Amino acid sequence: MKKFVFSITLLFAAVFAVAQPVARVTDLSIKSQYFNHERQVLIYTPEGYDEYDATDFDVMYVFDSQDRSKFDFVHCALDLACTDDTDESKRFIIVGICSPNLPDIDYYRNTDYLPMPIHESAKGKGLFKSQQGYGRSGDLKKFLKNELMPYIDKNYRTSGRTIGIGHSLSASFVLDCMVTDDLFDDYIAMSPNCYFDEFRVASGIEQYPFKSLTKPRFIYTSMANEIGSKRSDWGEDWTQGWQRVSTFLSNRSNFANGTIASVQTFPDYDHNPSFVPSLTEALREYLQFSTSLLQQYTSQETYPIHFELKGKDLKGDVYITGNQEALANWNPKGVKMKQQSDGTYVIDLQLHLPAYFKFTQGDWDHQLYMENAMPGNLVIYKPQPATRIYYPYED
Repeated sequence: MKKFVFSITLLFAAVFAVAQPVARVTDLSIKSQYFNHERQVLIYTPEGYDEYDATDFDVMYVFDSQDRSKFDFVHCALDLACTDDTDESKRFIIVGICSPNLPDIDYYRNTDYLPMPIHESAKGKGLFKSQQGYGRSGDLKKFLKNELMPYIDKNYRTSGRTIGIGHSLSASFVLDCMVTDDLFDDYIAMSPNCYFDEFRVASGIEQYPFKSLTKPRFIYTSMANEIGSKRSDWGEDWTQGWQRVSTFLSNRSNFANGTIASVQTFPDYDHNPSFVPSLTEALREYLQFSTSLLQQYTSQETYPIHFELKGKDLKGDVYITGNQEALANWNPKGVKMKQQSDGTYVIDLQLHLPAYFKFTQGDWDHQLYMENAMPGNLVIYKPQPATRIYYPYED
C-alpha cells in the first residue's frame, strides 16, 4: 500500500494547489487486497468543487468506465438533463470503475460483473457464446465497499448518498448489488442481463423486501430493442428475464412510498446506442426525484449544528430558514441569528438531516448568497463537522 499512498499524496498536493475553475478528471491506479492487479479509477469533480467548500456532493459510481465515452457522457449529460422542475445547481462527484482486460490471467469484464453460479446448470459456462472467466463480482463488491468508497468519502466532500450506474452486464451487477448488499442508495441499470445463473437477478428482485425500506430510493431500469429483436444472440431467456424484472418493478404495490421505480423501453435503439437516450432519461428522472421526493425525507434524530455567517460588511438582522420547524419552515423571517462583535452571526440548532436552508435579512428580496457554497438551497447532509461556516457575497 505504500506506493498507493505516496502517489495519491503527490497527486493531491498538485491538484489542490490551485483552484478549480472548470471540472476535472483524476485518473488513479489503486492496489487492492482483493485483486492481484491494480484497479483503475476515474474521479470527476464538478466546476466549483474547490471554490464551494461548504457544499457536499452526491457520488455516482459508473461501471464499464474502461469505455471512457460512457464515463464522460454521464457528467456531460447531467447538465443537459436539467429541466424547469429540477435543481439546476445540483452537481455530482462521479467515480468511474474500469474493468481490466487481462487475457494472460483469464480476467475480463465478465469476471468483474458475474458472480460464481449457484445453480448446476450454469456452472462451467461463460456468458453467451464465450467461455471467458467469471466469478469475481463478490471481490469487486468488497473493493467498492471496503476500499474505494471509504477512500472517496475520506478525500472528497461527499453527502453520503450514492448512485450505481451500469449498462448491459454491469447493469446486472448494479442490480445484484442492490438485492444482495444494498451497496448504493439509488440504482440505474440499462439493458441488464437478468437470466444468468437461472434468472438469478430476476429472482433476487422478486424476493427483495422493497416494502420494508424506510429511506427513499430511486430505481431505473430500461431495455432497448433486445426484446423482439431479429438478432438471435439475445434469445428467449433474455426476454423472459427482462419481462420478470420489468413486470415486478412496474407494479407500484411492491414498493414503499419513498421508492420510485421507473421502467423504460427504447425499441428504436440497438443495445449499445441505447445508452445515450436511456441514460439521459434516467438522469432527468433522478434529478426530479432528488429535487422533489428526496427533499421530503429527513432523519428522525436531530443533531447539533453550530452556524457561523462571516460577513465583515454585513449589518442588520440576519435570519436562517429552511425545511423543518427548527428552521421556521421556509418563513423568510425565520430564526434570528445572534450578531457578535466582529460582525459574525451565529446560532446553535438541533436539526433533522438533511437540512435544506437559506439565510435572509427578513424577506426573500433580501436573501443572502454564499461565496463558498453552490447556488440554490444550502444543504447539510451529515452531522459532522458540527460547525458550519458560510461567507456571504458582499459589494
